[in-house]
Amino acid sequence: MKKVLFAVAATGFAASAFAQSNVTIYGSLDAGVAYINNLGGGSVTRLDQGTMQPDRIGFRGSEDLGGNLKANFQLETGFYTDTGAQPTAGKLFNRYSTVGLSGDFGAVVMGHMPDIVFEYVGKLSNGYQLTNWYLFHPGNLDSLANTYQSDNAVRYTTPTWSGFQASAMYGFGEVAGDSGNGRNISTGATYTNGPLRAAFAYSKLNNRAAGYAGAFLSSVGLGTAATVFNSLTTTAGGIGYTIGNVRLNTDYTQVKIALPSGQTPKQKNFDLGAAWRYATADTLNVGYSLSKLEGARWNTVSLSNVHALSKRTELYAQVAYQRAGGDAKFAVMNGTGAGGATGVSGGSGQMVTTLGMHHSF
Repeated sequence: MKKVLFAVAATGFAASAFAQSNVTIYGSLDAGVAYINNLGGGSVTRLDQGTMQPDRIGFRGSEDLGGNLKANFQLETGFYTDTGAQPTAGKLFNRYSTVGLSGDFGAVVMGHMPDIVFEYVGKLSNGYQLTNWYLFHPGNLDSLANTYQSDNAVRYTTPTWSGFQASAMYGFGEVAGDSGNGRNISTGATYTNGPLRAAFAYSKLNNRAAGYAGAFLSSVGLGTAATVFNSLTTTAGGIGYTIGNVRLNTDYTQVKIALPSGQTPKQKNFDLGAAWRYATADTLNVGYSLSKLEGARWNTVSLSNVHALSKRTELYAQVAYQRAGGDAKFAVMNGTGAGGATGVSGGSGQMVTTLGMHHSF
């Protein structure tokens, strides 16, 4: 990361007041050659982006206001390394655009940001812990992959007390005469004690567009990309634990989907993963996920190896396989579609292998 330090002297009425600010520029670039054995009935070899981490560049800064009070901001935008395009047209800072204050009371931020389900439980999922975008759950309805952020939001986070921290966020719908239209609410808590981390979170998102979930919904006859949910209500929990050179993670999410048709199906997801650092520069990741939607189910297994060339640069080899069962006719692995969206196979199985490189700064 590159840090730029500024010394600012305030004159005039506060003749001797000084404030120090810092700005951090950070980012991630990731690209790999991927082979998908079944995408709409055919195989494809392509260059994929953001497989280990999403491609992004951001600016994070703070100003010391004295008395342990700080002004903070964050601006972060995503992009595709393979094409240079933005994932969200018309939004320059599509991942974060926030400003706020922090101090002994905790922190308050305002703007455009992910919900707390991603911030707390998403970081204990297979997709995050095993650094493989394909392992997020079909459709990403539970938001663990951070493909949907809240606009017009205010978030409060408590200080950390003996490893415990809590947070709550409210996103204004800003529709005159209907305060619930487009409103987003989320809350959660996390506890860290040495090798243990545990988190719980809840969110209710009103009138959210299906977006990436469109292909998944179509595969089970529940909607299309044009679908706008009446609401998505997510309850999620996760645990991470480190034993020596082995890191374990598990999480569970349940999403109640309220569709315009009046249907209210539930998606349930379970992850179990392990990362073993068996050599100074090598980590082996193994994962299993189960997703259910009413009578349909999808089992996903994964294996990958990450080799660190330095603290910032890694090479990786990954393979993930998903099998549909029950009422599900098609495998619908996250990330195999265009632009990292869910891609529907032509049958009950889908496998993707990737050889790639990740660099952070």
